[in-house]
Parts: sequence; structure tokens; C-alpha cells
Amino acid sequence: MPITKRALLISNPGEPGAENYARGVYVDIKNYQRFLNSSPGGAWEAGEIESMDRPTRAAVQLKIAEFARYDYTFIMFSGHGWYSSVVKDRILELKKGEQIASQDLLLYTKKRVLVMDCCQVVHNEPLMEKAARMVAFANAARVPRTPNREACRKLFLNEIEKAPLGAVRISSCAIDERSWDDDNTGGRYNSSLIGCADEWADREAQKSWSPDSSLSIAEAHEAAAALTRKRSNNTQKPGIEKAKSGPYFPFAVFA
Repeated sequence: MPITKRALLISNPGEPGAENYARGVYVDIKNYQRFLNSSPGGAWEAGEIESMDRPTRAAVQLKIAEFARYDYTFIMFSGHGWYSSVVKDRILELKKGEQIASQDLLLYTKKRVLVMDCCQVVHNEPLMEKAARMVAFANAARVPRTPNREACRKLFLNEIEKAPLGAVRISSCAIDERSWDDDNTGGRYNSSLIGCADEWADREAQKSWSPDSSLSIAEAHEAAAALTRKRSNNTQKPGIEKAKSGPYFPFAVFA
């Protein structure tokens, strides 16, 4: 049977009018929708990508339970959050008075990637680019290859099938650090992650010939983490939790 997959993009810029309102969160959502729908992003269909803006905890829990039926799921949260020293987990703020622990987003997991672009400043609660960065090609006269949408979709699914069951959890910053947001480019980590994937796809397109290739979520994260550390002068250090050995889920493909 064909592999089934779904993506869930959760956003919470905060309360309108508040000094910490992060309107760049919605840039993240648009960037992920564009990237996932693209051929290098896996050629996800519109019906496979869902968004939840400032949802309740109950609504998210219901959606996560529904995701149990799918073979592979990709979840991204962009917004506010913190790290609870009591429950020892990242707490994601869905809206005022509504929070959820990141571990709850890993329930009912078969194969899943969880990306969180939010602060992780330690709280003692009881419970709670693509950014104007375009690559200048060495040979501008070269006509780049165009990825084949159907071939990319097939390759993306094949790479998912190769990976073992489990989850990969990514955080945009280390514990007790803040995650930065830009009104125009979105979250510093999210824009770096998508930007690195876009640049990887651009480099693949410039090759006159190359076998089908994929960029794993681990590889994409490492590139994005290095860029985020550089852009933040090492004050924002993203991290990843994954199996000690691959293969890992794909983040971008080119075919």
C-alpha cells in the first residue's frame, strides 16, 4: 500500500498588541507551506498539509490522535514557549492559558519529525534566511535542472519507508535560551532550516547530471543549526534528538 503522510503547522505569535507579538510566525507558516508543496520539499499535496493557528490544547491532542492513522507525520510549531524544570520538557504556548508539552506531540508516533521554533528559557511552572539569502551560482548562464514533481514525491516516500519507526525532535534553541523571530523572515531557526534546504536544492539543480538525491532532516538541521549559531553570535544553539544511526527521515529531495 502507498505510504500515507500528513503535515501539521501550528502557530502562535502571541497576543495582538503585546510587546512580544511575533508576526514573523506567520512567515514561517507560509514558508513551510511553500517548501513542503515544492518538488524538493517532497511534493506534498494541499490536502496533506494542515494548519492550526492559536489552537486549544484539546484541539491539538485530537489532531495528534488522528495522526495515528498515517505512516509519516511532520509537525512544526512556531511561536512562544519555555522549558519547565519540573516536567523536564519544552512547553509550547498555543494561546493565552493553553499550553502543551512537546512530548505530547510525539504520541501515536509511527514515523515523525517535530520541529519547534520557540524559546526555551527555564521556568519553574508546575506544568506547565530563506531571509533574503539567495545563492549566486558560479555559472549563471547554466540552465538549472527542474525537479520532477512526481519523481520527487515518489523519492520522498521511498526515503520515509527506509527509515525505522520513531521520532526526531528538533528545538530551535538550547534549554534556558531564547528563540529569535523576525517580522519579515520568520523564526531565525525556521528560516535557516528552509533556507538551507532551498540552497541544497539549488545546488542539485545546477549539476548537469546527478542521481536522485535526498537531504535528511539530520543533515538539514546540522546546516541550519550552524547558521543559527552564527547569526546569533552563538546565543541561540538549536538541538536535535534522534537515533544514534540512520537512515533518517528526508527533509528535501531532488529527482
